[in-house]
This record gives sequence, structure tokens and C-alpha cells, in this order.
Amino acid sequence: MISASDLLIGMEVAIAVLLLIVLYHLIFIVVDLRKTMRRIEGITREVEDVIMKPLSMVDSILQWVLDMIERAQKKEKHLKKD
Repeated sequence: MISASDLLIGMEVAIAVLLLIVLYHLIFIVVDLRKTMRRIEGITREVEDVIMKPLSMVDSILQWVLDMIERAQKKEKHLKKD
């Protein structure tokens, strides 16, 4: 017959084994999450580049237009003074 102490020792061993299995799986889950986060970060960077490229082009075009308007206004003021 199995005594109560033998049963408790057996349960402790079983719990320890299950805990080791859970920790082993957690290691793989964490590694997979890190890989997934790197991929998401890379995709986010690429999307940001795709969005920012046209915006920077529009910004440079608007800056060019503003510079042209300022030059035209300076020329008009200069011509009116003469």
C-alpha cells in the first residue's frame, strides 16, 4: 500500500516535472515573441518610410513654392521703390 508521504513525494515530483515543462515552453514563447516584435518593428519602419517619403517631397515642394513667392514679393517691393 502507498503511504501518504510517498503519495505527496510523487505529487511533488510530478509538479516539479510539469513546472519544468512549463518553463521550457515559456522560453520558446519569449524567443518567438522577440522575433515577432523584431518583424513588427521592421514592418513599422518600412511603413513609416513609405509614408514619410511622399510627405517629405510635399514639404520640399511647399518650401520651394514659399521661397518663390517671397522672391516675387521682394522683387515687387524693389521695383515699386525704383
